[in-house]
Formats: sequence, C-alpha cells, structure tokens
Amino acid sequence: MTRPNIRIAATVLLAAACATGGGGVKSVNERFKQADEKLPAESAFTEDAERAYYKEARTYEARGEQAMTSGNADQARAELLEAAKRYADFKDRFGASEYQIPIAYHAAELYLFAQQFQKSAEAADRAAADQYANAKTKAMGSHLAAQAWLNAANQDVKAGSLEPIRIAYQDQRKGPLAPKPPPGAWGRFVGATDRYIENMAADPELQKPANERRLLPPSRLALIAAEVEYAFDNMEDARRRFATIIDRWPSEGDILEDAVPIYLQTFLALGDQAGYQAALQKTRATVEAEAQKAKDPKQQESFAKVKEALARAEASAGFGQAQKLLEEGKPAEAAQAFEQLAANPTAGGDAATALHNAALAWDKANEPAKATAIRQRILKEYPDSKVTPNNVLLLATGASKKGDHTDAAKLYGDFLQKWPDHPNRCVALQNVAAELDQAKKTGDAAEGYLRFGTDQACAKSDPNFSARALYRAGVLFAGERKKAKAKEAFQAASSVQGVTDTVAKSQVEDAKKRLKGL
Repeated sequence: MTRPNIRIAATVLLAAACATGGGGVKSVNERFKQADEKLPAESAFTEDAERAYYKEARTYEARGEQAMTSGNADQARAELLEAAKRYADFKDRFGASEYQIPIAYHAAELYLFAQQFQKSAEAADRAAADQYANAKTKAMGSHLAAQAWLNAANQDVKAGSLEPIRIAYQDQRKGPLAPKPPPGAWGRFVGATDRYIENMAADPELQKPANERRLLPPSRLALIAAEVEYAFDNMEDARRRFATIIDRWPSEGDILEDAVPIYLQTFLALGDQAGYQAALQKTRATVEAEAQKAKDPKQQESFAKVKEALARAEASAGFGQAQKLLEEGKPAEAAQAFEQLAANPTAGGDAATALHNAALAWDKANEPAKATAIRQRILKEYPDSKVTPNNVLLLATGASKKGDHTDAAKLYGDFLQKWPDHPNRCVALQNVAAELDQAKKTGDAAEGYLRFGTDQACAKSDPNFSARALYRAGVLFAGERKKAKAKEAFQAASSVQGVTDTVAKSQVEDAKKRLKGL
C-alpha cells in the first residue's frame, strides 16, 4: 500500500498528505526507522493484536485512497481520519516500536488531509520530539507541524475562537504598544516554525524542485511568524525576525516585498529614528544588489515593488524630520526641507504634498511671496493632486490680502469650475461675490451673492450667511436700478428659514420693508 499522493494546499484551510521518500538514511538508533522511511508491511508485526490494529488502519487508508480516486472527497476525509486515529494511537496502545516515528508522522499527514489541523500538528510535533528522531525527522516533523499549526490558527480565526493577526502601521495606532504572547495556535505555530528553521538544513523537502514541494517554504513560514509577533506588539522580537529574514533570504523578492515595510515599521513603533535610518540604508543596499541579480520576471517585479516601498519610507522619514523642524519653531528650515523632499525623484506622488507643506511653513515664516510662488507651482505642475484645490483657495486668500480682489475672484471662480463638488464649494461661492464686491464690480457681485444665497446646500449649512448675501444682492441690484432682480433677492432673503444672527435678522426685516417699495 502506498501513501496518498495529494498536494498540500499551503495558503488555504485545506491540506493534503503525500508520499515521502524511501529509506537509506542512518537513524540515531538503527533499530528505529525515521520519518522519511516507508511504512512497514503488516507482516513486520509479530503480535496478533498489534498486526490486526495496524491492518485496520491500513484498510481505512485504502478505502480513503479509493474514495479519492472516485472523486468523493468527503468520504476520503472520513476514511483517512479513521486511519489517522489508529496510526496516532499505535504507540500508546502497543508501546515502543521501531516504526513508531514513521507511523506518527504518517498520522500527521492523514490528519492534515482530513482537516484536523490541531491533531495533525500534535502528531507531527510528537514525531519530531521522539527521543530517537534524527535531524531529518526533526526537520520533517517540525515543518509539517508549523504548516498544520498555521492552518489550525486560520481555522480558529474563521470560527471566531482566535483573534486574527492585524498589521497596523505606526500612523494607524491609537495607543501605546501592548505586547503579549501570541495566543493559542498562533503561539504554537511560531514555536514550531522556530524549531523547523533550526533543523531545516536536513529537510529532504528542500532538495526537491520548487513546484514539487508540498509545504510552505521556510522563508514564508519565518515571515508569517514575524508578522504574528508584530501583530501582538512584540516589536523587539519581530524586528529581530524580520532582520534575519532579509539577511538569510535576500534573493527572494516576494518575501522581501512583504517583510521590508513591516521591518521598518518596527523601528517607528519603538521610536528608534536612528535605527530606522540605518535600517533603511542597509536594506536599500541589499535590495539594489539582489535586484540586479534577479532573472525571474516575477522576482524582478517584486524587487521593483520593494524599491518603491523603500522610496516611500525614505520620503516618509524626510517628512517626519521636516515636520519636527516646524514643531521646533524653525519654519524657514522646515520649508526648505519640504522643498528638498519635493525635488527628490523618489518623492513620487508625495511631491505635491511636500510642496503644500513647504508653502504652509513659509506662511509661518512670514514669507508670503515664497508661499505664493510654491502654490502657483503646485497648480501648474500637479493640477490633479488632492492638495491642489486647497492651494487654489489659499492663493485666492493671498491675492485678497494684497488687495487684488479681481484676481482673487477669478481664482475662486476657477476653483468652482474645476471642483464643483468640493466640500469648500460654499466658501468659494460666497467669496467670489465678496471679492467682486470689493473690486467694485457691483453687477457681478450682486449675481454672485444671489447665486450663493439661493443655493439650497449652502443655505442649509448656514442660513445666516445666506440671508446676509441675499440682502446684499438686493441692495446692489437696487443701486443698479434692476428692480426685478432686487425684488428677487429681497424676496429670497425674506424666505430664508433658520436665521438666528442679530444682524441677519435685521437685514431680513429690512428686506421685507424694501419689498413693499418695489
């Protein structure tokens, strides 16, 4: 009888068993077979009860194989589960046997296929911890145990009995670190992974071509273990683990793609800015060197993503340093630092944000001309950036302060045309009219006030401002001798609901009186 030849699905909550290679490896004690050796024939057992129990296990396994061949997965799992139970109980029932290690390991394989992940992990741990286990068995057993404990953890998370791991970056944290041991199957997974990494050099699985391996590779297991420790705020340990991964598997771009950003976050979580900078520089050198060696297109793509992540991290660090200058009361130095960030090719999409911050810093440094020049640059070079609308509003405010009300009105108008649904739309509508009013463009100002005052969304937001604007529109229209428009504005002012401001109330009353004279 052969073992079921089923690949283990490593990234989902399904797993399968497959055959391990034949013997030929010396054990610690030659009488005891190891995990990579074949299961014995029934005739290997001389005791009738022992042989009968073993035969029963093999009978269930044979039925499971037949069910798999017939495409009946549910029956296959049920039959193989019964076989796994008997293999797992064999030593306890009959005492020490020279075949106890391969039997226990095979029980773990069958439990894994039957989706009894905790039992699989326990059986694999038992094989690896056997007093007669050699290095190969320790590697195979801890490898299978790590996979099974990971599946068990995911299964428990899905059932709601174990909290999931969440990777929160520093800007997402709402309180101080609260380190705790990983609970339940998460902790057992981390322990099994550590034992496997210690023994993985002896693992025959790693001698196979990558497409023939049935379990997660050591680098991926180590990465997940590091993520688990990070998720439970064990930052020192997580940092050590991520550093080891980068040093030990630098050529695996897909692993570094996940590991590097979280590795850098451990320094921020611990408030270690100097360490962050040093790690950033060292990791960049490693990634650049390995990226040049990469031949596989997928690995090349992964390294490109790692380099992008490093560039973002560098920009983020620069932002932090510039912001610190601002907080220290050095706005001019902060502005220059933000401008340097924007000039850095790695700033990418953050260049506009850097310029935005530089302009704000120049405002604080009482350098309005420099702030204006930068905002004009944002408008020209980054018209579609998320910071551009607010910078247009700030340009308009600056123009108004200089007394250039016509230019300010134009900027507000441009803002409304390009971003008609912006949250600051009502502010821009009101200010267009106010700037035209200041510029003595009476007719245009009156139309602007009327447009703002009759906008339902703006009136709902602040009925007092709407009433005032409509009253001002009526006064201006009356001065222009446009009676019909003046009547429209005063009528609208009289109809505004929810007016509470004393001045606005008096203007509403005056609007009602003026209506009688029109």
